[in-house]
Amino acid sequence: MSEQEIRDYSTAKGFHSQTLERWLNWQADDAGALAGLAFALKVSENHLRDLMGWLEEISLRDRQSIHAILTSKAIGDSATDPRLGRVDRLKRIKEQIRRLRFPRLAETEDAIRAKIQELKLHPAIRVTVPPGLEGGQLRVEFSAANHAELKQLATKLIEATDKASMPEIFDLLAGHSNK
Repeated sequence: MSEQEIRDYSTAKGFHSQTLERWLNWQADDAGALAGLAFALKVSENHLRDLMGWLEEISLRDRQSIHAILTSKAIGDSATDPRLGRVDRLKRIKEQIRRLRFPRLAETEDAIRAKIQELKLHPAIRVTVPPGLEGGQLRVEFSAANHAELKQLATKLIEATDKASMPEIFDLLAGHSNK
């Protein structure tokens, strides 16, 4: 993508001049790779700034060009997945780049998800953690149609709290590795 195409896109989207200048200060192939993604997915300025920050940090840490990151198979497959709409493709790509930028956080999130699976909860009970593990709290949700169902689900939840995985989840949320 040419510098003019990037300028035109930025103008059409109403980007701040600082965002545009930051983008144009990248190597041409890096800027072009981001432009190809941004144009195809109609990326807003806030999403673009998130991506730029993460990509710059990954590039610096891993000594890899932004172009190489954005043209990796995982990113390319997500960008062109015909089963996903534009917004879902962008979400998936941002999540992949976020995971590259924060590998320990991604590893902890994966470990927590695995521990939640080990609980083998009733399908009506949903246990989640906030994005990025913000707040370090576990969220438990369930709904019941009657008193008997509520008692049954509450009992199953209490049983799950006695499993070894439950304290391990809280250890991971508190930043204590279980390795």
